[in-house]
Amino acid sequence: MDSHPFVSIIINNYNYDHFLLEAINSAINQTYPHTEIIVVDDGSTDNSRDIIAGYGDKIIPILKENGGQASALNIGFAVSKGEIICFLDSDDAWHPQKVECVAGAFDRYPNASVIYHKVQNVDKTGKPLNRPWPHKVVRGNIAQKVVNCGGWWPWPPTTGLSFSRRFLVQVMDIPADREYSVCPDTYFADLAPFFGDVVGIDQALSLMRLHGSNNWSNTIDAEKRAIHYHEFRANRLNKFLKQSGFDIEIDLSKNLAYRSTKFNIGEERDLIGLSLLNLLNPYDWRPHSRIKAAVNVWLTGFSKSR
Repeated sequence: MDSHPFVSIIINNYNYDHFLLEAINSAINQTYPHTEIIVVDDGSTDNSRDIIAGYGDKIIPILKENGGQASALNIGFAVSKGEIICFLDSDDAWHPQKVECVAGAFDRYPNASVIYHKVQNVDKTGKPLNRPWPHKVVRGNIAQKVVNCGGWWPWPPTTGLSFSRRFLVQVMDIPADREYSVCPDTYFADLAPFFGDVVGIDQALSLMRLHGSNNWSNTIDAEKRAIHYHEFRANRLNKFLKQSGFDIEIDLSKNLAYRSTKFNIGEERDLIGLSLLNLLNPYDWRPHSRIKAAVNVWLTGFSKSR
């Protein structure tokens, strides 16, 4: 990869006119100069398209009929030219040095399929919520670790993910499944560890809004939907890996997030197995945290059995 690679910034938008200006401006105001900014509007009915038109030739606009976030990213990637692809949701915003940090990381780790960084959740006014996620980042070839953890690794949402074109050309387009239409970042994040190194930046370089109308803030039947989504993703991932010649199969019985969610709604009763997954969690570097999680499994299990 060139030491000053060209970077494509792809912003997807649907009816977020009240956030869109900040997202686009955060892309324009990057300290890294070698970029193109592609804004894909997915059939908005608010003032989004007037806002997009106001930027003139500072951005590359793509106006399409509504088809979901996955279709917007597919089209954005199809017209992109960058060696690095950075995705940004239109209700989020970036730190000015985000792209510079990402490009530098790709230069240091040329075999990386994904560079990611921490993301700071904020409310609709921009007030920080909790600690940035992920709490710890990983670097290197984590494919076997992902298999050992039932397909899971601690990745951030769309705004914190950047991919090499070399990786994306092997896996695009995002399939048309309904599950991917609203959370397409899972498609990339699930596959990336099997196509190159995973490299985390230990800084929060993005702000992600939780405002009541995005996919991450809706809690109605959230746990049942999460269980279905884990199962869907594992099936999709296993199918793709098999078609690509990998002798690998993801086993959800090793997936801590999946089994914990089932436990929360009473569908998981193996307290010993779930406790061991917590104790052996390779992504939690704090022994006291792992022990606390394992103890909580037993305390919760006993309280439910009464």
